[in-house]
Amino acid sequence: MQTYFLKFLKIFFFISIILLQVPDSQAQRAFYKKADSLFIQKKNDEAKALYEQIIKISPNPNPKIYLKLANICETKGEFVKELYYLNLYFFKNPNEKVFEKMFNVATENGFSGYEKNDLNYFLFYYRQFSNYVWGSFLALGIYIFVVLLFKKKNKQYSPIRHKIIFFVYLIFLAVLINLPNNYRSVIIKNEKVYLRDYPSAASQIVGDISEGNRLNVIKSDDIWYQVLWEGKFCYLKESDVWLVK
Repeated sequence: MQTYFLKFLKIFFFISIILLQVPDSQAQRAFYKKADSLFIQKKNDEAKALYEQIIKISPNPNPKIYLKLANICETKGEFVKELYYLNLYFFKNPNEKVFEKMFNVATENGFSGYEKNDLNYFLFYYRQFSNYVWGSFLALGIYIFVVLLFKKKNKQYSPIRHKIIFFVYLIFLAVLINLPNNYRSVIIKNEKVYLRDYPSAASQIVGDISEGNRLNVIKSDDIWYQVLWEGKFCYLKESDVWLVK
């Protein structure tokens, strides 16, 4: 009897979740539709408020929202915020046009971190073709594993160095797959931000940086981000930046 009751509870819980999600998704679609209507009518402030609300309530908003918000911010002369939204879109859908747009906006406004250097080009192309890259490496890894398994099944000798190399290869593959997710950057959102040598407000100030500039994040430490600035590792507060992810 207890088993049937537990099954009933599971089914009831599952149906309840579905029924709750339906009106929620309908509400989100209504938000999208209203925001798009306001955007077309060039009611920028109202459209911006709705788009930003959608981003807050939706775990995976349509990336096109970021482009529309960037367009609104450009119209309003909010270039730092424009770059932030362009970065959010680019992180999800890297393409040459957005890459060029970010570079132009940053150059015109004197912001650094968007240069067409080797690192930015590497990350751009890797994000574009990462599925093909790690898919090829994964296929090769599966092939090697099958060969080793076949040899073991047939009691054929496999040198220990081959197993070690395969193990190292798997570690490399795991790093390769997670590279885009592990790489993060921040955009300075406040007018003047102090950079410190340790993650503490009492630590020494090693420099300052103005709004709009983009930095690469090395790691996070509570409310601090360790970043690379002018070839040095330093820290800044998370409240002073927008994290691109």
